[in-house]
Amino acid sequence: MADARTTPARLLIVARPHADLYEYLHARFSDDANVTVILDRRLAPRRRRPVPAAAERRRAERRCQVDVDEQLQAHALAIVAAPSATAPLREARQWLETIQSHVAGIRMALDDRDRLEREADAIEHENERLRADMDWSRRELDAIDAAFARALAKANDVLARLRGEPAQAHAE
Repeated sequence: MADARTTPARLLIVARPHADLYEYLHARFSDDANVTVILDRRLAPRRRRPVPAAAERRRAERRCQVDVDEQLQAHALAIVAAPSATAPLREARQWLETIQSHVAGIRMALDDRDRLEREADAIEHENERLRADMDWSRRELDAIDAAFARALAKANDVLARLRGEPAQAHAE
């Protein structure tokens, strides 16, 4: 049984703009005590002054893996593996590569979903335009039909007069 104060074997840090990926991974690894998924909490670099501090008080870099920022920028996910005496390095590397490929697959699926949503919106917009065109065409056809009916009634009246028949009352 692991002590509650021990760090997880693997820490997944998800870049802040990818909350949907965070939600997926958090749900996916909720049962795994060896994995913790967190959303990157950093809003900006810690030091904002362009001039370095007078004296560096830290003895060493606090983060054990310096490339976390690069991983977050390139993949939207940084995987930090805690050293483990029971798991060989090859197994850890294999696990990391598997997670990275799954993240790439998830990113592709999310990108596909976004693309399909944009296409669906464009199709809906086109459908609305076509419906408006159909309504306009229907109104024009009704107007032409009414004009044709009036012209036919007048032609029938003229024909009746030429034949010497009494004029018929036609509704216009």
